[in-house]
Amino acid sequence: MGIYLLIAALAFLLLYFALKKLTINIDEKALLEPIKADIYPKFCDIIDENIKKFKDNIQNGIFALKDTEKKDEFLEKLSDLSRELTFIQTMNLSNKSDAIWQEELFGFLKEFENLIIEYLENSEELSENLRTTLMNEFEKLKNL
Repeated sequence: MGIYLLIAALAFLLLYFALKKLTINIDEKALLEPIKADIYPKFCDIIDENIKKFKDNIQNGIFALKDTEKKDEFLEKLSDLSRELTFIQTMNLSNKSDAIWQEELFGFLKEFENLIIEYLENSEELSENLRTTLMNEFEKLKNL
């Protein structure tokens, strides 16, 4: 009978500490969630700054176009991307779901990269630099 009491006490303690650990993890996630949700609008601002840099570099002749006659078309598409990003940011401001933000931004960044590849010389290098820059900026935001 004593052994059953000991087993019951150990089971109780095991259950108690498991629930305590689970509760702490849930509390930590609840505290971190607003911080995560705040990252994405700031990241959108950083992406928009990069779009503006691309526009400036095209207008100042720093980046070479594959077809110089399509300069205005490319600048217009960059402006469209900037407006699309503003729309994504506005529509998702109240959204706290990482998955939805990531899906929206992944699609957007893929579109941005495809535009660079379509219009610019040295597009692979420029795309890689953009990816690296944005990845570093996102990591900085996560660590704030």
